[in-house]
Formats: sequence, C-alpha cells, structure tokens
Amino acid sequence: MADSDCTAAGLVRHLELARAGYRQALLTPNTRRGYSYDWAMFAGWCKLIGRDSLPASADTVSLYATDQLGGHKISTAARRVASITQMHRSHDFASPVTPAVRDLFAGARRLRPELPHQVRALSVDELRSVAAKLGRDGSARALRDRAILVIGFASALRSASLTALELEDAEFVPEGIRIQVRREKQDQEGKGRWIGLPRGRHQGTCPVRSLQAWLDRRGAAPGPLFTRLDGHARAAAIALQPERICQIVQDAVARIGLDRALYGGHSLRAGFVTTAGECGVGELLIASQTGHRDMSTLRRYFRRRDLWRSNACAALGL
Repeated sequence: MADSDCTAAGLVRHLELARAGYRQALLTPNTRRGYSYDWAMFAGWCKLIGRDSLPASADTVSLYATDQLGGHKISTAARRVASITQMHRSHDFASPVTPAVRDLFAGARRLRPELPHQVRALSVDELRSVAAKLGRDGSARALRDRAILVIGFASALRSASLTALELEDAEFVPEGIRIQVRREKQDQEGKGRWIGLPRGRHQGTCPVRSLQAWLDRRGAAPGPLFTRLDGHARAAAIALQPERICQIVQDAVARIGLDRALYGGHSLRAGFVTTAGECGVGELLIASQTGHRDMSTLRRYFRRRDLWRSNACAALGL
C-alpha cells in the first residue's frame, strides 16, 4: 500500500473514532448503561423466538412491547422499547418503533393508570431537625452531610449536579453563596448557569455557615466540593457518586426517627419546590432556581403534605 493510501486510511479511522465519540456524548453514562442492559434483554428475547433483533421489524417490536407490558410496569416497558430505537439509530437503521407500537402504550395507560413512585419532600422543619443533630455530632462526615443537605435543599439541584460541583464553583459573596452549575440534565451542551443562595436565618440551615463549616474541615485543595471520607489519602480528591446523596438523605432522616424508605435524593429538590410553592413563590422564580424549562415537569415536584396550608379555597372568604 502506498504511503498516501496509509495516510488516507489512518485519517478515515481517526474520523470514525471521532464520530463515534460525538455520538456517544449524546447520552450520559447512566443512560448508556441502562440502554445496554435493555438492549441485551431485547436481543435475548429475539433469539428465543427466532427473530432478528437488528434490524428488527415493527411486528417484532410490537410483540416484544406486548410481552413486556404483560409483566412489567408501563414505564419499564417503554424504557426497554426506547433502547431499541437508540440501537437502531446508532447503526443507521430506521427505528422500528412505529405509531402502532406507541398506540400499545397509550392503550395500556388507559387500561391501567400508574402513579409514578415519588419520594417524600423534605420539609424545612425536618431539615432543621436533621441539621441540628448533625451539628451536635460535629464529625467531618456529619458536617459534610449537613452541608450537602442544606446546599442541596437551598439550590434544588439534582443529585448528579450536586456531586459534580467543584470547590471553585462555590463563591462566597456578601449576599450569600454564588453557585456555578456547569452542566445538568436539561443543559447537556454545558451552557451553565448561576444560582444564588442567600444567608439563612438559622445557624444550622444557613447555606453560608453550613458550607463554611464543612470547608474548614475539607481544606482549600482544588477538586470536588463534596468529597469522599473513607480513610484513604486519595479520598479528598474523589467526588461522591450521585447515588450516595440518597443514602445521606435516608441516614439523616433516620436520625430524627423518620422512615428512611420514604425519602431519597429527590427529597431535597422536591422539598424546595413544595416549600416555595406553599409560601406563595411564583413558578417562574422557582424554575429559575431549579432550572426547569417545562412548568408541567416542575409541578411534579410539588408534593403537598398539608391540605390546609396555603389552601386556595381558604382565600375565598366563604
């Protein structure tokens, strides 16, 4: 092969790898893992009944969707069918998920409506009680967890965004703390945004004092804002996994006698939205903190626990 041919082949290979990288960047690692598992389920099912999985026919996908709807939640079946579309598109095949397939899910939702599983929103009173317990503990882990809970509640960030924060993303200013969010679920292109966390009235739940107490233990070394604490020297440079936020919330509420199974990482974000809504804060201001662009999605985080607080009927003067 001539040198020019070798050069051309190398260039094509380089471009193919770059193309694959750009395509892969469309999905988060967690989404890729989920799709990979769901695709393996579909491929195994096709092998069992003697049908092709790639490319698959619309009839095959329709039968698979029917099979999944028979034994799984509608949301699970829909996610598994979505992986089929993703795999076909990544191999330049047309999606076999036709309107007829989507009609199956519409029919299933009418036959058996499913309420989404939602964790309980953390209230401000619960946050204060937890913060007080952790403050009295005073250990590095307790101070870190208190800062995570307070900052997570006040910022209304998702667990993934909270654990992705770096030390340099938090700036103390006279008004409180400025948080720079570089990338999040609704901003996959990384345009970023700023969130303001004002000083709190109570010491335990003040974002400024809670974060400063943690940073006094953490130190000023660059790296993740909230680091692991597992006794290893390198732990200070390792960020927490998003799943760890759920455990921290559950451990914290258990300290004050609440059922840990009812709470999770989303309890912080839902707690902010619910409390702000009950205090009469408008949706636009709430969305400016949460980053929501779709108000219908924002409303799913409003989880009223007291029917009589900020009751619209009570304002009518009946």
